Amino acid sequence: MRTSISTKSILRSSILFFSITAFILSALLLTACSESEPVDSLETELALSDQALIAEIETAAKVTVTASDLPTAAANAFSGDLSDTYIKNVKIAEGLGFKVTLGTDDESREENTSEAFLSREGRKLKDNNERRKKRRAQCFQFVFPIDFIMPDDSSITLESKEDWSLIREWYAANPDAEERPTLVFPLDVTLEDGTVQTLIDRDELKAIKDSCKKGKDKRKCFRLVLPVTFTMPDATEITVTERKDFRLIRRWKKANPEVEEKPTLNFPVDIMYKDKTTATINSAEEMTTAKESCKE
Repeated sequence: MRTSISTKSILRSSILFFSITAFILSALLLTACSESEPVDSLETELALSDQALIAEIETAAKVTVTASDLPTAAANAFSGDLSDTYIKNVKIAEGLGFKVTLGTDDESREENTSEAFLSREGRKLKDNNERRKKRRAQCFQFVFPIDFIMPDDSSITLESKEDWSLIREWYAANPDAEERPTLVFPLDVTLEDGTVQTLIDRDELKAIKDSCKKGKDKRKCFRLVLPVTFTMPDATEITVTERKDFRLIRRWKKANPEVEEKPTLNFPVDIMYKDKTTATINSAEEMTTAKESCKE
């Protein structure tokens, strides 16, 4: 028995097939759009809800607790940008979340203390407050490696910014230690304009940070013209003929962590100002006068 299919039936079937296909494609496109759009709106909504929660935590009555009272998930909050911090104080707003005061050994930051807010589950809340963000702003970038002398006179070398966690791990292993680590000088820093500066001591670091806070040119007022020679506390001498030789002084300090006396710069030395003019400095007193003139 032969089955016959009319032309009209074929036409109706084709139209139905293409209609269903078009409907499915439209649905898929609508689904794709509806899946991509909420990502941005969800992030915006989350940020807005974070701001509202931070405001509630700020105004709510809070009780001081210990770092061990933070949720286990809070450990994830102190990675990434907060890896160079340590916890100084924790306050809980019951039913809302935590306000955490943080310290840092990262002297590239404008301020040594800052604040972070966590949800009651331990998630770091996104904080858009400009005043609090500025505390974490960087005045310069360290040129790694940099070294720290720990309270037990051991040393830790940071090869990259990811290594800040090594210091926190040391304190976790030495919970009775209260003294913070000592940054070892000389060291190099990179400023916003790409200029690399060698900082001989903490005074020079302080001068750069002061300029940073005041919005002034952060470049040093003058630099030493190499070569220069330093007499170390054990009477040995180290001659610096190029920038990288400053590491020799840092290595000596790492090898002699118990020595608090600073190396002595041997005079006379030449210095070069920002405008490329030079001057000869014949004594420590003249060097102090030259540094003081930079503040004027």
